[in-house]
Amino acid sequence: MRKSDLVFMVFLLVVGLYFYYYHFLITTAPVWIVDLKNCFIEMEFLPFIENHLNIFLYLFLLVISSVLIVKTVFVFFRSVKDYIELNRFINNNLHKKFKNLYIINSDQLIAFSTGFFKRKIIISRQILDIFSRDEKKNVFLHEVGHLKNGDSYKLFVFSILVNLFPKRIAERLLKDFSLLTEIEADMYCTSGRKKTDLANTVLRFYTYKTGLSVPMMNSYLSQRIQFLLGYLSYEDLKVERIYFSFAVVFIIFLLFSLVFNYCLCSMH
Repeated sequence: MRKSDLVFMVFLLVVGLYFYYYHFLITTAPVWIVDLKNCFIEMEFLPFIENHLNIFLYLFLLVISSVLIVKTVFVFFRSVKDYIELNRFINNNLHKKFKNLYIINSDQLIAFSTGFFKRKIIISRQILDIFSRDEKKNVFLHEVGHLKNGDSYKLFVFSILVNLFPKRIAERLLKDFSLLTEIEADMYCTSGRKKTDLANTVLRFYTYKTGLSVPMMNSYLSQRIQFLLGYLSYEDLKVERIYFSFAVVFIIFLLFSLVFNYCLCSMH
């Protein structure tokens, strides 16, 4: 199993637990609020605070997660809108079509895979005009790798659901997952071929001056070059460990919340 598939499955598991936990918070919140009101009347201020820290934490998490869920819904609709506009851009600038390969008119360096039910590879005429035959083959095979791995829909889903988490965590999760998909697409491209050839293509892609470009390799240039030159192996990418650790911490906290789902003053 590819690491990106494993990471994607773990991420979906965490998202499922996230919504389960949110349901727990939102259904138990009315009970907590009543308890807070009653205890506040009966107890002194400092003991009241000390014995209800967990409840305050749960209610705080309920507010934060509610905001993040609303944000995720907006991101979903914006992503759908962007996807529709992207397809409109492709159709309006289409030069030629060969099965799932779309050549578009553009003076920018554009190469990416997209689509859900009908996945396709988009390459600009600028690449065909300035790149050598081997370089064009590298670009094409890299995008075929994304296509075969199903990266377009996985990244679409991932980039939306990751907004359920705080910004810094979301950015780290998305960056690591995206890096994995790029490395695995490179692995497909270089299967039975020289990795240094793709490294040269990557460098030329990034160093070619044509104004604003949409790179076939969306960032992570340093890590990818290290991988292609043999300084970094696929096994060195420990991304799945980060996700497993994140999932374990989340599960432990969820279990803690389920066990201590009452104010601590009731224990005395």
